[in-house]
Amino acid sequence: MTTVLPIGYVTLLEAAEMLQPAMHAGLPDSSRVAEFRQKGLAVSDGPARDRAIAELWKAVDKDSLRSWAIGGSPRRIVRLDAHFTKSVPLLRSPRGRGLTFLRPSNPAFHELSRAFGGPFHGATLIFQASDVQKLGRRLMRTRRTARRADGQKKGRGRPSLIATVQSVIRDVTNRKKWDATMSMKALTREVNRAGRGQQPASQDTVTRALDGLFEQSGDRRFERVRKPRRSRS
Repeated sequence: MTTVLPIGYVTLLEAAEMLQPAMHAGLPDSSRVAEFRQKGLAVSDGPARDRAIAELWKAVDKDSLRSWAIGGSPRRIVRLDAHFTKSVPLLRSPRGRGLTFLRPSNPAFHELSRAFGGPFHGATLIFQASDVQKLGRRLMRTRRTARRADGQKKGRGRPSLIATVQSVIRDVTNRKKWDATMSMKALTREVNRAGRGQQPASQDTVTRALDGLFEQSGDRRFERVRKPRRSRS
């Protein structure tokens, strides 16, 4: 039976999926993933997901991300602090991710039983989506800082029509002149610099060209990191 989550919460795998663009956008797929995608197979990058899960737990240890469990009857949400999660076998493992392996011989078993008022093995590990989004922004800022430290220069390109824009973007990324940690404004500026004397392309055109490249190829180098929309009151 699928657990219905409260509004604003996500599971561990959903949280990892949210983090991956901030961690891996602009990086080429592994050779194995690229091989499957070239054959038309929709596959996920397991190692990339595992790295995202590891970042989630690092944030929990720093108390910048809170972990919870939801379950029981009646349904309850229980806060799981960093020390507690370390005491649950395989809870932090990318292949475990649950409370299934917790046994009565572990003091954490009785602690959870009291918190849930009974059985808890079907409980689901969850995080607040807003906290995961904040973590993603921090990771992206860290990547940008590291990139500047490497002394890499901003990119160049030039489009007019979508197909031309996409061709230029491919060339720019192949030469490592631009990557997804940089802004669309920067890409648009450099694209127009490359085509002096021709009609400049708008940021909207460049953005649509980049999105089209990612949709066609599934290559993370063309995956744009989108800012979450703020809800209106």
